[in-house]
Amino acid sequence: MIKSFYKSYVFWLTLAAFIFGVLCRFEWVLWAQGFAQFSWDNELMISTNDGYAFAEGARDMLAGFHQPNDLSFYGSPLSALSAFIVSITGFKLESVMIYLSTALGSFIVLPLVLVCRDLGVARAGVVAAFIAVVANSYYNRTMAGYYDTDMLTIVLPCFVLWGLVRLVLRLRFGSLIASLAMLANMWWYPSSINLNLAFLALFTLFVLIYRRRESQGYFAISLMLIALCAFSELLRLGLILLLCVAAQIRPELLERRAILWGLCVVCVLLFGFFGGFNPFWFNLKFYIFRDLAESSGQDFYFFNVNQTIMESNTPPLDLFAQRISSSVAVFVASVLGYAIACFRYRALLFALPMLALGFLALKGGLRFTIYAVPVMALGFGFFLDFLALRLGAFLSGKSLRNYRKLKLIFLAILLFSLFVGAWILGDFAKFSLHFWVVAAVFALLCVFVFYFYRAQQWLIFAFASLAIMPSLAHIYVYKPFSVFTASEVGVLNELKNIAGREDYALAWWDYGYAIRFYSDVKTLIDGGKHLGADNFAVSLALSSPQSIAANIARLEVEYTERGFNEKRPTSSNLGWMMKDYNASDVNEFLFSLNDERFKTPEPSRDVYFVLPDRMHGIFSVVSKFSNLDLRDGKSYGDSVFISSESFSRDGNIIRLGRELVIDLGLGRISYGGQSYDINTFFTTSYENGKLKVSSAWMNSSAELFVILMNDYGRLLIMDSKSFASSYIQLFVLENYDKKLFEPVILDPTMKVYKIKNK
Repeated sequence: MIKSFYKSYVFWLTLAAFIFGVLCRFEWVLWAQGFAQFSWDNELMISTNDGYAFAEGARDMLAGFHQPNDLSFYGSPLSALSAFIVSITGFKLESVMIYLSTALGSFIVLPLVLVCRDLGVARAGVVAAFIAVVANSYYNRTMAGYYDTDMLTIVLPCFVLWGLVRLVLRLRFGSLIASLAMLANMWWYPSSINLNLAFLALFTLFVLIYRRRESQGYFAISLMLIALCAFSELLRLGLILLLCVAAQIRPELLERRAILWGLCVVCVLLFGFFGGFNPFWFNLKFYIFRDLAESSGQDFYFFNVNQTIMESNTPPLDLFAQRISSSVAVFVASVLGYAIACFRYRALLFALPMLALGFLALKGGLRFTIYAVPVMALGFGFFLDFLALRLGAFLSGKSLRNYRKLKLIFLAILLFSLFVGAWILGDFAKFSLHFWVVAAVFALLCVFVFYFYRAQQWLIFAFASLAIMPSLAHIYVYKPFSVFTASEVGVLNELKNIAGREDYALAWWDYGYAIRFYSDVKTLIDGGKHLGADNFAVSLALSSPQSIAANIARLEVEYTERGFNEKRPTSSNLGWMMKDYNASDVNEFLFSLNDERFKTPEPSRDVYFVLPDRMHGIFSVVSKFSNLDLRDGKSYGDSVFISSESFSRDGNIIRLGRELVIDLGLGRISYGGQSYDINTFFTTSYENGKLKVSSAWMNSSAELFVILMNDYGRLLIMDSKSFASSYIQLFVLENYDKKLFEPVILDPTMKVYKIKNK
């Protein structure tokens, strides 16, 4: 099988699709290398926040240790793989972080081609490979610099699909492929339990309806159940291989119903005993049955983090289609193609769990669209195969002369569309050399296929080429920035030399992993620990006056550390605090934090406030987590906080768009036909590296404050509550309470303060 595949043209086209995917992913690398702020220590920095969790784990694995309770991803699959590659190749970890996804993400082409090859329509698989490898959502989450588990999260389920297809077709090794792919998927991404359960349920239904008298189906179900059990991966691997070897040596054992049913029952009991269904209920509640507030289980109702995650928001239909198939037209053709394919090839119904999970994006958010990409790509491949068979038969019946003319016309249209697309995107000179190299290679492939393959092949390739154009345009314009800039990393690296490994950095969860990687300190929240109960204290510290900020930060750090070694009497740190302070009303307890006589626990470590400039863009979201009554979860109402870098100034008049006008002469803000008085107008600027703040008092009874940050080109408008927050006072104005805080690093891009120990 492998030898024949290697010799076939399908192999070389699959290899071409893989190389195509890798080349496209290098577009971001070549672009990012032109910006010094995206590099640190002569290496590009990654563009995904969560990637730093695995980077920290890999760093610690290479070092051979990590601090107790530091939340390091030590031993996680991606961290282990990265550390292994670094140890055997000598590459820098930062290089592996940038480039690993370019290779692993492009492997999506292999299972798609193998599925279609086993079905006897390899051409459809080749088309699917070229479409899927550069589809918008799949590219976004497997591009260079996107260091995350997504690089294999879709590839491995596609191998599961391949195994199930072989099982339906009664081909060799189907049960082994499916179970090993499930095992690998569970090891790589434990949350895949939901998808794997759906695969298993669908296959079980198929066996009960169509193959209930055949032992091989029940044996495959048993192997897949073992793969999904929550105990040692090596033990599960050993059991699967042992059972497969036994089935090969003594196939007659599978014909004994008592042995077969006994094996199935034992596997079901093992799966249930190890809590196999628990993750399913958690994800269902988190993404589907989500409310504004989440209960901590003891009369506290915290803000639900899911409401603030952009990828969890419901997308419009056109964006949904573009994320999956890069264009609405290709998406529609893909849906039709998949429907046609399911009528012709029953085995493709096993792709329904991935398709359903992808379409869950209409309810659960854009993050799910990636699962539908390979299925829709297969659908488009089958659609073109179906179309080409009919058009090819029609064209082959025409005269040879007319046939060649049609090929030339189609080739001209295809190449012309490439240049028109470039013209629409912008000036030719703006395109990188890499873009034109990829375009030239693509054009040569077009010419080759047009003149050396029969009608069906060149028609398929021509339409597939046109379908890929929107993806190439997306790749060219989609250029995410690195998580932090070199200036910010410089601050974190400096903090590493100041703070100890047991000290805490208080920052919003978006920056938690990166802070731990570069500063080697502990954090309270991060990309994996940010439920409402976790975020409350950090939100309160950042959006409250400095006295409350210092007290709640110290409390949260000390009670978090106590929770690692003591049995927590309540479900949240806040409840534990109230119990120790004999407080019965949560609002009264939080209000008491503003009292300078409030006694915090004896400090066991230092606590640093890490305040990046970039947080101004999400400050309104940060404040939501503490701006509510914890007794019923109702919001107190959104604070006024406007941050804009698009404004114009003419003397005392500042305009933000057409409707919002600030008149500094009158001390008023006009918006929507109404006027609002300004309390104080501040201007900030840097002189010789020092922040200078000037103020103009206007109306002491007014609620609105305006801050013009000259060096940032930014204008802030806020109410008194936002103005009094520790973030505004410490970062924007550097107006810190000398009894509570001391400045550590005052860089314009990121500022660090340490809480003074009482």
